[in-house]
Amino acid sequence: MIKRTIRDVAIRIAVGITAALLITWLAYRFNFNLSSATSVHLFLVTAIALRWGFLEASIVSLLSVACLDYFFTQPLFRFYMTDTHDWVALVTFESVALLVSRLSNQVSRHARESEMHRSQLQKLYELSQNVLLLDRQEPIDQQLASLIQTTLQVRGVALWNAYDLHLCMSGSCEITDDEVRSTYFTERNEDDSVTATSRRVLRSGTRPIGSLVICGHSLDDASINATASLTAVAIERARSFSAESSAEAARESEQLRSSVLDGLAHAFKTPLTTIRSSSSGLLEMDTLSGTEKRLVTLIDQHADQLNELTTRLLRTARIDRADLKVKRERLDLTQLIQDTIEEASQELGAHTVNLQSRVQRTTVWADKQLLKMALFQMLDNAAKYGGPDSSITIDVQEEQAETLISIRNEGSFIPPEEREKIFKRFYRSPGSDRRALGTGIGLSVVKHVTEAHQGRAWVNSDPHTGTIFFLTLPRTAKE
Repeated sequence: MIKRTIRDVAIRIAVGITAALLITWLAYRFNFNLSSATSVHLFLVTAIALRWGFLEASIVSLLSVACLDYFFTQPLFRFYMTDTHDWVALVTFESVALLVSRLSNQVSRHARESEMHRSQLQKLYELSQNVLLLDRQEPIDQQLASLIQTTLQVRGVALWNAYDLHLCMSGSCEITDDEVRSTYFTERNEDDSVTATSRRVLRSGTRPIGSLVICGHSLDDASINATASLTAVAIERARSFSAESSAEAARESEQLRSSVLDGLAHAFKTPLTTIRSSSSGLLEMDTLSGTEKRLVTLIDQHADQLNELTTRLLRTARIDRADLKVKRERLDLTQLIQDTIEEASQELGAHTVNLQSRVQRTTVWADKQLLKMALFQMLDNAAKYGGPDSSITIDVQEEQAETLISIRNEGSFIPPEEREKIFKRFYRSPGSDRRALGTGIGLSVVKHVTEAHQGRAWVNSDPHTGTIFFLTLPRTAKE
């Protein structure tokens, strides 16, 4: 490419020299004076400067001065001048020729730069339009690499997506995969003018999300930076769409599960009502023998327990619905906790429960049924995963802005990476199914109930001291 440029310049200089010699011959043949010949040569130098550049025009202007001196100043046919006016004329000619050449070259260069800038802006505009039309169903990385390569008309593009740890290439780019990745890890933007290669770190805000390498281009620094910004925006946009689709699918799945739970609970209600009515009727008749009476009493007790479980299931199914409304009322929290402990006596089994309170009487504004359901689930969870016959400690504290309830059990540990996940609906930690039966609903109920009261729920766990679940209720007015 450099050899071709030198050859082109040499050809242009040769053409300019030929034109200057031809004009000199014509001017001499038609008996032009120095002033007329100078004007014609100045026109030639100006035309060369506008068409080709400063170097060609400067060389031709020097040749023109020599020709004017040789053919049009006294003595003729000698490179010597006796008249000082001729010296002034030729010096002025050369100065004007160089000045005009310089100005013409600057105008031409600015025109070329403006045209190149306009062309690059047009390409960036087309790139931004095409980015919006990318197929969201297909991987975004390869589409982006191909789009940048074809739209900007470069030799090759390499794109590293740090989210998916995926490298895509389009066209021909003499660069290794490790070099593309190293741009991301070192967070360095580089331009190599020899190979016409540029490396850019893709950023979302201040956070790096990938790297982009463009090979064999003639783009300026601003265009490269704009391309990198568009690429980063496109990757973040695709990731947002994917997260939104996943969230929508999860929401629809949760609605379907809640509907199934609701339907099952209602389906159980009718036969349970019949069983309870029949068993209660038989006991009221008082015509059964001792053994028969014990069996019917057992049926009645377990039917009552099933009815209570079904009621809880119905409440659980309705928690994720949009029509869930919190009916706040003034509650004695200590009394509510004691009532919940009594109702959960069967689930607690041999576990002893110690209730600690920093105040004599704690009052909260909350939905009684929902809060009791959340406390029941926390107690049931503590009993399931605590050590055999271990104690469960409930602590109540009143802080400036909220009331804090904590339930601690001994003998269980939740790894840090699981402490957010366990509050998701139907999620169970790996290995938890070997310790206790469950569906993964209970803690999600706790979180939903707490958030419905504008509170918080979280967990701390230590392999030595056990696990503590926290629940807070804001100390607000009745609203």
